[in-house]
Parts: sequence; C-alpha cells; structure tokens
Amino acid sequence: MKLPSKLLLCALLLAGVGASSAINIVQNPGFEQATIGWDYEHFSLINSPLWAHTGPGVARLTYCSQAEACLDDIFSGAYLGQLLTTTIGQQYDLSFWVRSFAGDSRISVFWDGVEVLQTPTPNGPMIQYTLSGLSASASATYLEVHAFNGADKHLSFDDFAVVQVESPPPSLLAPQAEFAISEPGIYALLMAALGALIFVQRRRR
Repeated sequence: MKLPSKLLLCALLLAGVGASSAINIVQNPGFEQATIGWDYEHFSLINSPLWAHTGPGVARLTYCSQAEACLDDIFSGAYLGQLLTTTIGQQYDLSFWVRSFAGDSRISVFWDGVEVLQTPTPNGPMIQYTLSGLSASASATYLEVHAFNGADKHLSFDDFAVVQVESPPPSLLAPQAEFAISEPGIYALLMAALGALIFVQRRRR
C-alpha cells in the first residue's frame, strides 16, 4: 500500500521548512551591532559599505605585518573570535565572506582551539569560504579567524554563519511495511469474510 500523495507532499514541505530554518548561532554575524559578541585584535568593527558583503557592518583589518605572527597562534596576531553555544557531539557548518583589495592576503581559522584552515585569499570582490562538519566537544566552542595582508589594511570579513548540521529525519515511508498486505493475504481475507457472510445468511434462514 502507498501513502496518499497529499501526505507525501506534506512530508516534502515539512522537510523543506526544516532545511531552511537552520539557526545561525553567531551573535552579530554581520557586525551591524559594532563590537557586540566579538573579541578582536588588530581589527576595526565599523560601518563601511565599500568593504562589506551585505549591510554597512564589516570587520576590517587594521594592522599585522608578519604572516606567521598574524595567523598561527590562537588569541594572538590579528584575529576575530567568538564563544559559541554548541551541543556536545553535534556537527556544524561554518561560512563567512572575505575581501582583499590589494597585496598578499592570507587567512586562518581555528575551531575549538584547533587550526582547521590556512589559505591565501585572492584580491577582488567578496568571496565565501565554507567549512563543513566541524564537531563540538563541549557546550561552548570558540571560533577564531585570523588575517594577514602585506599591503596593510586591505582585507575585511563579513557575514559569519555557524549552523548545526541536521540529522537525516526518519523516513516517513518506513511504516508502510507494518501495514502492507500481500495480494495472497488479501485474497485469504476476502475468502474468510465471504465464508462468514454465507454462514450468517444460512443461520438466518
């Protein structure tokens, strides 16, 4: 037996709603509220639409002259950091936007104290970086991003997002097996019902 088409449509709609309602756990992700929620060093959290991805808020590098010192150590160099509320054992996806106008630019990312990315970033328009499947080992996880720009001040961050990776929902089609009746079984039930009907009719005579 198959689920009614309307029920299947509802299931698909609900799955779509769940996928689109993932909650961003980063506070003040686009820096529209200035410095709220963020720790930082050698960054200016300001309104500057020219440097931003969306809205006026942006985090712009102010100074960091040596790549290793800027990028390699947590709570050191040029960094932005935030303590996130997480669920132990869950995985999260991180995304953010970066813009470098000129010079040699590089970024690094630390998740829970561990470096998970260090890479050059090209000059030009804003580009998005995404890191998937980051695990939370505690109820609070520290996110920290670092930056270096050889031309000084020509790099900015915007629009951070950290969302929990949803576990696949249990299949709504699985209960079919519990209610499915094979064709021979249906015939047996019909024959039994017919026999009972004949028996009742005979007793009434």
